[in-house]
Amino acid sequence: MFKIINKIYHLLPKTDIRYLFYERYSFFSGNLSIEISKAFYGKRLIIYPHYSVWGNIRFLIFGTGSITIGKNFHAVSSRKRSFITLFSPCQLTVIGDAQIVFGEHVGLNETTITARKKVSIGDNTMIGPNTIIVDHDGHAAWPPGERWTNSGAVSEVIIENDVWIGMNCLILKGVRIGAGSIIAAGSVVIADVDPASLYAGNPAKKIKSLVL
Repeated sequence: MFKIINKIYHLLPKTDIRYLFYERYSFFSGNLSIEISKAFYGKRLIIYPHYSVWGNIRFLIFGTGSITIGKNFHAVSSRKRSFITLFSPCQLTVIGDAQIVFGEHVGLNETTITARKKVSIGDNTMIGPNTIIVDHDGHAAWPPGERWTNSGAVSEVIIENDVWIGMNCLILKGVRIGAGSIIAAGSVVIADVDPASLYAGNPAKKIKSLVL
């Protein structure tokens, strides 16, 4: 008993016991929510093992579309588990016959993705907190009267392998982000991104190549 108390005593200055509890609880609830969502959506939601999810992810499939997630998926969807967030839980939404497709070892952190056509994310891609990815305009631009009735232009988003998207970014329709690139925090991407490059700003512009 003394050894156990001694270990706890030495652990206290190094960590927050509440955080350890939140981490364990959110991990349990997150993975449980995955299993419930898979059972509810059946073949329209495929998530390959193994995955690590903290907090509940909101999966919304309106229609015949699908969400497919590769092996070793990581997602933080709980403000008590995340160190940097305004807190919006991860939400993946497909509308109609759209698709969201992840490769292997993709990481999300309070990320929102909505597809009317297709959003694909390659292997080993990391997405920072509070980032939104959308492949459509949401509303028609012109004439004004159609903004209430027309969902506007749609064009798929392709994010290639090994991309790092920083926090608070906005990735809009019709863009391809090349392999190995970094999108700096707070950027708005409205055009294609070269491979192995750093982009930043609104709209995002190329800052430099990452290849020496």
